[in-house]
This record gives sequence, C-alpha cells and structure tokens, in this order.
Amino acid sequence: MTSEERREARYKRRRARRQARLQARNAAIGTLEEAFSYRAMFYYGKKCCNGVRWKQSTQNFELHLFSGTAARRRQVLDGTWKPKKCSHFILKERGKIRPIDAPHITDRQIHKTECNNILIPLYTPHMIYDNGASRRGMGLHFAYHRLEQQLHWHFRRYGRAGAVLLLDLKKFFPSAPHATIYQRHQRLILDPSLRGLADSIVASSPCPTPGRGMPLGVEPSQQEMVALPSAVDNFIKCQAGVHVAGHYMDDYYIVLPDVEELKKLGREIVKRFEAIGVPVNKRKCKIIPLTKPFRFCKARFTLTESGAIKINGSRDGMKRARRKLKLFRKEVDAGTRTLAYVEQYKESQSAYYRNFDDHGRLLRLRRLEYALFGGLKCSELSKTAAASA
Repeated sequence: MTSEERREARYKRRRARRQARLQARNAAIGTLEEAFSYRAMFYYGKKCCNGVRWKQSTQNFELHLFSGTAARRRQVLDGTWKPKKCSHFILKERGKIRPIDAPHITDRQIHKTECNNILIPLYTPHMIYDNGASRRGMGLHFAYHRLEQQLHWHFRRYGRAGAVLLLDLKKFFPSAPHATIYQRHQRLILDPSLRGLADSIVASSPCPTPGRGMPLGVEPSQQEMVALPSAVDNFIKCQAGVHVAGHYMDDYYIVLPDVEELKKLGREIVKRFEAIGVPVNKRKCKIIPLTKPFRFCKARFTLTESGAIKINGSRDGMKRARRKLKLFRKEVDAGTRTLAYVEQYKESQSAYYRNFDDHGRLLRLRRLEYALFGGLKCSELSKTAAASA
C-alpha cells in the first residue's frame, strides 16, 4: 500500500467516525414529535416570559399557555404553522443604526424550542472553542479573557515578535447568504421534517434582499450566524494550525510571529469568506505589531515588555459619561433629574470600567461627580437628618 493509499484510508476512517457521531447526535434529538414535545414547548414558553411579564401580550400568552402550547404544537406537527409579522423598529447604539425585527411571543416559543433542541446540539460540536458569542457559559468577557490567555501563550514562545491581524466582516447579518445556511441544514440536520422546519424559519425571516440576510432580534438567526463562519474557523485552527486566533461574532483576531506569513494567511481567509458569500470589510482589516496597542471589541490590549497584558475599556464611553454628568447637573438644578438617577448612572459606568485595568478612569469619574454634585448631596443628607430629628 502506497503512502497516498494509506492517507486516503485514514481520511475515510475519520469521515466515517464524524458521520457516526453526527448520526448519534441526530438520534439523541429524535423526530419532530420528540424535539417539539409538549413538555419542551411549555418549558420554553415559560422561558419566553422572563423579563417581559410587564407586557400585555406576554400576560395574555402566559394566561393561555396551557392550551396555546397544545394548539401551536399541533400546527408544527401538521406543517401548518406560519410565523406572524415581526415588530420592526430602529435602535441607535452609540451612533450605529441597528434595525430590529422582534417576533411575536407565540413565535418566540417555537424559535426557542428549535434553538435549544435542534440547532445548538447540532451546531456546537462543529464550532471552535474560541468562538464565544451567544453560547452558554461564554460571552464578551470570555472572549477578552481568552485573548489574554493566548497572548501570554505567544509571549512565552516568541516574546513580542510578530503582529495581530484584525479582520471584520461587512454587514454580517444583512449579507448572510441563505444558500449557505440551507447547505448546512442539509449536511447536519438529517431528519427531513426537522430540516424543513429550520428552512422555513430562515425563508420566512424579514429581509430586504431576497435570499440574503438574517434579522436582528430573532433567536434562530443568532444561532445561525454564530455557526456561519465555522468552515473558515476550522481552516484557521486545524489546517493552518494557528493557536492564537478567535472571534466574537464578526470581529476576528489572528496572531503569528511571522508578519509575511500573517499577510498570506489573511489573503487566504478573505478568499474563503468570499467563497461562502460573506464579504469582508477590507477597510477595517489591519495588521498591527504586538509592540503597539490594538483594539478588539472596543477594548484596548497592550502587551508590555515584561509580558504583562493591560486591558482598557472603551475611551469613547468615558467621554460620554463626562458629557452626560455635566448635562445632569443642569437638569438637577432645573428639577427635571433626581440625584438618585445620577448616582445610578455613575455606578453603571463605574461597573463597566471595574472589569478592566482602568483605576485611573474610575478615580476621575468619581472626582467629576463629587465636583458637580458633592455639595448638593451633602445638603440633601443634612435635610434628611434634620427631618428625622
């Protein structure tokens, strides 16, 4: 047997083992009746009410949850379920416009059941560990901590040699190709009825461009988009063998000791993303030497000469906090804002910076608050003490 034949035999054995594991995961999920059991739908229906029980629609939904779950389950099993129209509204988050499509709570029950019983069990084994967005036990601060660990790993072997490639995907949710998502359903969801339901949810999503885009605010689209770059992620980790690499949703970082090799790898990654229909924002892609600070997900990372890593929060947030505190002073004097609200706002900003190496910013924020409101608070405390006496 030649080396090529042995390599081919090893590949076939690995492929057979992967297929056996995939079949075992699908068998654990079961059929459409088992995945959308009454018990599971009722449980996730209660979960949908958490945090929004003040809404009239949520109160009506929970009031008739026992009978409504049975009716919606019958529609899902019969194939007659159709999602209702989403509530469309615009959010402006730190100057960035985000269109949100919020589904009706009755549809959220089916979405949540699909995500927890079908998508997450099938998608998670194919995602890399360093993809921490929208996954249980992970999140943004997990991504920060993981990058810090990987920079320590790099420094122990190469020091501050090399650079970091920061890569950003362009209009990640609006430009998501439905064809790529359907191909992943065909490959991972073996039951035809479960696959048909997953395809129908993607097809019925409100998108301005036919066949492209996933809406913000819909839970299945969040899970679909987290798993969308898995093919490129596995290329970076397994085929390219890069240890210091990861991403949070559409923000990527890759660190290599050789800058020329990093440029070559970056070009290959861009080609692979474009091949699956995901455009890369080349204007935001940059290579920064490790001797200089770089930003990842609004946080500033600095690898010092001693190997220590300093992580600072967003500088723009500090500017907004100072500007708002000065505005609040005018509103407190006019009687339209209370001191309790000001204290609550200052504490929320301080809680953010306490997660980073920003002790100096915390001190400056407290000093500004004392300079603006210190006298007012003292007079308020004296009035309260006099009234109690």
